[in-house]
Amino acid sequence: MAADLPSLDLLRSLSDRHVLTAVARAGQLTRAAVAATTTLSKPTVSQSVTRLLAAGVLVEGERTSGGRGRAGTYLTVNDAAGCALAVQAGPQGVVGEVVALDGRILAARQRSLAVPVTSGALGRALASVCRALTSDSPGPIRALTLSVADPVDRRTGRVVELPASPFLVGELDPVRLLTDVVPVRPVVDNDVSWALLAEREQGVATGVDDVLHLYLDEGMGAAMSSGGRPMHGARGLAGEIAYSRTLVPRSGRRAAVSGTLMECVEALGYLREGSKAVEVEALIDDLDRGVGQATALADAVGELARAHAYLLDPELVVLSGRWGRHTRIVDAVTTAIGDSAGLQARVAVAQVADDAPLVGARIAALGELLRTWAPEPHTVPR
Repeated sequence: MAADLPSLDLLRSLSDRHVLTAVARAGQLTRAAVAATTTLSKPTVSQSVTRLLAAGVLVEGERTSGGRGRAGTYLTVNDAAGCALAVQAGPQGVVGEVVALDGRILAARQRSLAVPVTSGALGRALASVCRALTSDSPGPIRALTLSVADPVDRRTGRVVELPASPFLVGELDPVRLLTDVVPVRPVVDNDVSWALLAEREQGVATGVDDVLHLYLDEGMGAAMSSGGRPMHGARGLAGEIAYSRTLVPRSGRRAAVSGTLMECVEALGYLREGSKAVEVEALIDDLDRGVGQATALADAVGELARAHAYLLDPELVVLSGRWGRHTRIVDAVTTAIGDSAGLQARVAVAQVADDAPLVGARIAALGELLRTWAPEPHTVPR
């Protein structure tokens, strides 16, 4: 039996996506340059450009000059056709951007928050920032990605409340909260998951499908990619390493006992008084000086990384966060992985250090924005 041929609509969507992606990445291209970049035929490019111009997604700009052959016109994305919002909510407050299809940041807004923050205060700040960004946008908002410094149930978009959270008090429902603020359903995820996306697109994990990313800062978290797909768990709790078991030194005992990483940090005296946030500056200072408590914590992180590596079998372990990047932490994780039979994961420090969750949310927002005009077919019919 002969295999079914791809439908004409599918072929059109594929060619439109290739053309739109090429123009967006380059900023501006002629039709001839689009054909050369995409390897599509000139007639196919011409038909796709005609459709995208009619839809208002692309516009024709200035004419080319110089060179051989006939002069052409440059194609550029049309900001007025629609933009995306990328928003990050974390200890630094709420930060948001209006992003054009070619990656330009057209506007930015920020609201400070006192940590830990209540769900009500965070909700009001989120709504305020998103409302302001919507007004700033030259066109309708067609996609929104949101990074939150807590676990997220991806099925509902709700932020899951955990007792040891250093950031958020109470459960937050951003999807419901933003229903009357933006015209699209937000894609909500945990900040470390977005940071891993940024690292896989622009950092040390580029081209690596199986990655364990450990984030160690005021808060502690992890994100995982298996076979190129992110792992979230049934309720978004995958990666909550503050609750993972490791070695906890106890006063008066010769040997450490089993406990959570959060209990270990607390037992060693590195929790900020009255909160569940790590006292980062004091910990880094002790790591610099090789203080016993700090090196014990580094060893505990190494044990935790080894346990997760046996479970996930990653090709790469990425360390990020202010104390997660410290040489003693890197050495402890490298030693723990290297001393483990069968494990061959390499250990590296994250390269996308500045606003990594927002960078990841921006990357995802651009992908979502592109899909609103040119859906990406999952498979070619057979």
